[in-house]
Amino acid sequence: MTGIVDAHAHVWDTTRLDYPWLAGLDVLDRPLLPRDLDRADGQVTAAIFVQAGCADSQSLDEAKWVGGLDEEWPELVAIVAAADLLAPETLEAHLDALDGVGRVVGIRHLLQGESPAVFADPALLESLRLLAARGLSFDACVTHSQLPDLTALLRGVPELDVVLDHLGKPPVDAGAGTAAGHAWAQAVTELAALPGTAVKLSGLAAEASGTETFEANADAFIEHAYAAFGPARSMLGSDWPVSRYVGAGGTFADWIDRVHRVTGATGSERAQLDRETALRFYRSTTVGHE
Repeated sequence: MTGIVDAHAHVWDTTRLDYPWLAGLDVLDRPLLPRDLDRADGQVTAAIFVQAGCADSQSLDEAKWVGGLDEEWPELVAIVAAADLLAPETLEAHLDALDGVGRVVGIRHLLQGESPAVFADPALLESLRLLAARGLSFDACVTHSQLPDLTALLRGVPELDVVLDHLGKPPVDAGAGTAAGHAWAQAVTELAALPGTAVKLSGLAAEASGTETFEANADAFIEHAYAAFGPARSMLGSDWPVSRYVGAGGTFADWIDRVHRVTGATGSERAQLDRETALRFYRSTTVGHE
């Protein structure tokens, strides 16, 4: 397979499902469908859908809808569906239902808005162990201040494959050289020491307030995350449409060029970063369109 695997893409249809978090975000609060995707000028040959924050009661409906988008989204090879990991008593039935969707290989429960106490909740640990037992991965979407709590949690479930979304949402406006930036770097290094972890080089544009701080500070965060995880545990993601329209914005092609330049990846390392890590992590046997 050649080309780029977009390891983190969203689509949604606001006429079909409810997305409470989109209220007031006029640029995003509208149907954004596979036909609208940023395919990086044709470089994207496969893509991973990541749950997009629909109403909790509609998480199965979202997965079913995306699972039926074959004609509209031929590059789709895997689905990361939503699940409530704080309710282990209902989780198994939900996962059973997701089994019927097809291509569901991972789960995301958004942790970025949760309190520190949630990371120590036995229910969350029990749910993560169930994911591992069923061969599902976990997308960890946290902010930089939550990274130490995430690492402590994951030490209790070493058998689980976990990918850190968006480099752990570092303090892009502040910069890598600040106290917050140093804390992020140390936390990323500690997380990367866990062998079942990986990172998505994605989402930094949405963490910046604008292009000035993004241009000044993004490269240092990419460089450190890639050095900590290496090419065999790093993957590219567009975070479309959020990173296209929020914060610094920008195209996926520009982001790919930036990551390639900063990492200096060539040859087999480039192949891992561009596609092989994502396909291996998400256990995809389908390679999309060449």
